[in-house]
Amino acid sequence: MKGTVSIKGTRDGLTITLGSGDLPLLLEDLAQHLAAQGAFFRGGTVALHVGGRVMAAEDLSRLKDLLAQHEMILRTVAATHAATQQAAKALGLRLVDQEPKQEVAAPVQARPSVSHPMDGSKGTLVRRLVRSGQVIRHTGHVVVIGDVNPGAEIIAGGDVVIWGKLQGTVHAGAMGNGLAVVCALELNPLQLRIGDLIARPDEGERPRKPCPEVAYVRDNMIVVEPWDRAPRGA
Repeated sequence: MKGTVSIKGTRDGLTITLGSGDLPLLLEDLAQHLAAQGAFFRGGTVALHVGGRVMAAEDLSRLKDLLAQHEMILRTVAATHAATQQAAKALGLRLVDQEPKQEVAAPVQARPSVSHPMDGSKGTLVRRLVRSGQVIRHTGHVVVIGDVNPGAEIIAGGDVVIWGKLQGTVHAGAMGNGLAVVCALELNPLQLRIGDLIARPDEGERPRKPCPEVAYVRDNMIVVEPWDRAPRGA
């Protein structure tokens, strides 16, 4: 059975679980994904779950350095093997001995890969104005009751719904979900991203009359339509 790397967002940060595959290949896949999507995880703290895998201090140090390159901090290691526990202690990492809960989605068993389980029913609710310089990140959906000012940023693994004015930057489907949507009572972002696509307001574009709108991907392009005229699947 080939191993995998699984990444899951939690209230306390990120959980990275290493499968039983070859460690260099797992770290290579993890590095490639962080290079492509590192902005989504930047600034996060990481709990590493390795099960019964034997990891020397240099192995943990290599993984810690990889995370640090993307401004992520390894704080906790969950391991059952005494040698791995000892290596974690030597690096000053917080040690827990329990295994991660089995609610993490089953990984693909093709080749070592990075999977990102995301329950579409989960999200976060922000009941305030999001000011310039503030960044909200969540692996699920993000709902904001309030305005998103210019200079503010919302990054979501799922949909983004703004019950107010959207004037900042939004990235929905940040882990590659091109089916995500962005909705707002007034949609006027500095930059809008869905999955791997980017859209910006055209310079000199005539002002639109404010109305609830939804942005979604159609024919490999981001389109914006009035909320009541958008396809129901959007």
